[in-house]
Amino acid sequence: AARLVAMVEGMGVVDVRAQGASPPPRATYCITICVLLVLLISFFLGFLLQVAVAILTIPLLFCRSGKHRFHHIQSRIWRGVNSIFAVGLNPCWCCEVWNLGDSPGPQLKNGKGSVFFINHRSNADPWFSAWAFTRSGWEGKWVYKGALKKIPFFGWSCMLAGDLSVERGDKTKIVAMIDKAKEVLNAGYNVVVFPEGTRSPSGIMQEFKPSFFNVCAELGCGAIPMIMVGTERAWPLSGLRMGCARVRIGVGDTIYPSGPEGAKELMSAVEERMLDMAHELLEASDGNVPSAEADDPYLTGRPYSYWQPPANLADLSEEEQLRLLRSGNAHQRGAHLL
Repeated sequence: AARLVAMVEGMGVVDVRAQGASPPPRATYCITICVLLVLLISFFLGFLLQVAVAILTIPLLFCRSGKHRFHHIQSRIWRGVNSIFAVGLNPCWCCEVWNLGDSPGPQLKNGKGSVFFINHRSNADPWFSAWAFTRSGWEGKWVYKGALKKIPFFGWSCMLAGDLSVERGDKTKIVAMIDKAKEVLNAGYNVVVFPEGTRSPSGIMQEFKPSFFNVCAELGCGAIPMIMVGTERAWPLSGLRMGCARVRIGVGDTIYPSGPEGAKELMSAVEERMLDMAHELLEASDGNVPSAEADDPYLTGRPYSYWQPPANLADLSEEEQLRLLRSGNAHQRGAHLL
């Protein structure tokens, strides 16, 4: 927590009290029904298109390296259809993609793909990140919770796209997933990871899980920082209700590990760059932070002003609360979708 506060102090902390605390996200059943209908339609249409193309391209599965090409095509269909319907054509969700670097995005080096590292605040994060990929012409394999495979059409489409499911608590399956991710990266394709491992209800950036930083260091592939701000207003963690939101996504330059032992250094560099990019996005309007974003935790180093901490944190000092929030051990998890 002290390191996070020091980092945001170095960038210039915003005085929330001077600018006014932002109101909590406004989610309504009307917007929720409209967006859910659009999502259901996109799931169904995307899956039908995937099946039709799969029938035509199934010979690829019997060719050398054809499996990756098959999943690549399926992934582009799945991600493209869903992101266009859910974000591109959605009047409730406005999204801007910013290139924050000299040459942001994946750079094919030694024939290997890259790993995208993205912050995680909302249930809507997969759709917004997919929209950034569709807009930029990129493709990747998302790491997602294995439980989502139970959702009709959605889960089937993820499997056709070759996405990487995580079965929490099953170390054997986790190791198998990481091995599959290495295979994908060695074949020249990208992997997309939410390194915090779970959504952050307080907005504080949680400690990153080291697994995929170790993969980058081992294979020598690049790590690409991507930051999203505003998604917590599109689909708050308080339940299924959704709201209107303006989301900004920043994509940075590829960061390469210093060597096989450089995972920890790489993890620190990616986290620091993500916080820097968040600061750039939130102060994009001539250096003036809109009042609705003035107390963003990426600026202040503290939770949202409207966030209510669990009862077990009430008697703890602010420093101790921040330490627990950073570790992810103090958050009340968002509502389950299943």
